[in-house]
Amino acid sequence: MTGTETGRLASLLRWLGLTMVLVLVLQMAAVLVGSDWSAEATSPQITGPLVALAPLGFIGLLTCLIGSRLENPQQQVTPLRAVVCVLSALLAIGMLVAVPMSLSSGAGDLSQAQNIEQGRAAMKEARAFRDNPEQVASLGEQLAQAGQLAADASKDDKQRAAETMIDEQISQMATQLKRVESQKNRESRQRLIGGTATAVVLAIAFVLLALTAVI
Repeated sequence: MTGTETGRLASLLRWLGLTMVLVLVLQMAAVLVGSDWSAEATSPQITGPLVALAPLGFIGLLTCLIGSRLENPQQQVTPLRAVVCVLSALLAIGMLVAVPMSLSSGAGDLSQAQNIEQGRAAMKEARAFRDNPEQVASLGEQLAQAGQLAADASKDDKQRAAETMIDEQISQMATQLKRVESQKNRESRQRLIGGTATAVVLAIAFVLLALTAVI
């Protein structure tokens, strides 16, 4: 490849990388403008897009650095490489900040946590009701009065009907609670892999890129 071709390729790579960095800046500005800063769960709204968009910035800065190396292979530090180093350092800091924010965002969904606590409390009350013979007998009488049992139903029939009804409700509540808890666990694992672990890897990558730009 001739010097002219190398220069053209270097210039193309430089502008291509700057374009990707500009797209990253615009996307992050859109996230910041669209975030509800009055909400309690603002951190997940910012850290998620930041981690998701960071690879675009990494590729853009790396492309700029490759273009600069091709254009000035002998010169150690150029203005563009200094910019790459500074931006890489800033993004590395951003990734490090995103790690504790992503870990603390596990409690961001207050409504989900409240639903789980309410479900557990309701199941506890239902089991206590089931273990109370007087309340079970009273429920059996109510079922008989409501016409849900035969007119000549015995006391044992009323008790069995009441116990069956309570057991079915407890089973339904347990199934629903298990579903909500499973969803919360899946979201926690997804946040750990897609948020925290990715942020750590990207932080290391940006630090290495910053060092590469000035070495």
